Amino acid sequence: MNSPLTVLERYADAFRSLVNARVWGRDESPDQALRLNDRRDWEFICVAMDVVGDATLALQNFLRFSLDGPSRYEDVGERYLRLYGLLSAAYVQQQAVLKLYSLMNCPKPKEVQAEFNTLEIRTLRHQLASHSLDFLSPGGSKTQAFVPVRIGLSGFACMVTENRGSETRTVKLDDAILEHCKAVTSVIDRVYEKSAKTIFKGQSHKIAEFQDKLKDLRFVRDGNIILRGGDEENPLQIRIVFVGATK
Repeated sequence: MNSPLTVLERYADAFRSLVNARVWGRDESPDQALRLNDRRDWEFICVAMDVVGDATLALQNFLRFSLDGPSRYEDVGERYLRLYGLLSAAYVQQQAVLKLYSLMNCPKPKEVQAEFNTLEIRTLRHQLASHSLDFLSPGGSKTQAFVPVRIGLSGFACMVTENRGSETRTVKLDDAILEHCKAVTSVIDRVYEKSAKTIFKGQSHKIAEFQDKLKDLRFVRDGNIILRGGDEENPLQIRIVFVGATK
């Protein structure tokens, strides 16, 4: 069964394919083909797609090796580097997807921002990797200080203390990453659906083609499997649907 990170990667690749299908081989400029508001927006879309893909590689590495890393050495410094790197990777990926959402003129971007703001990994990034000494919680009036606890930093566990011991909690980083992946995938899903209808407006067969691809993505996202075979002239597939076990 595909992990949330693998599903996210598939969605990112599918969106890139959608964009390329409209841009390349056309007489129009990319901004015209994609119905963008500004010529420079095409450059931002390219960078955002690259950032999403690059950050996925960083998350894959972390889920494979955790805070301890692939080396055989007990190195506390590496754990800090991997923690700060993880938090930055998740954050820049969220920001890139937010940019894509906005550039493709999807509705109510502030609501997507609010969705990301509820994620544990984003809060942890603010508390540990950008605003350690001036974190202000939503609706709060006083700043707080946060620091990771060294003895509670290993594997996928990150112990965090507020104001030097006032309150302590432990975050399971692998769980936080998976929730991040599900949230980011949900947003890319909406970007894909809106973009297919917009950039292929008037081309019902192309819209139908990419809507079918989106259905396949959702089928896999929901925990099912598609096995493909045959060839271009005679494509074959097996669809496996997983259902909850009965008691």
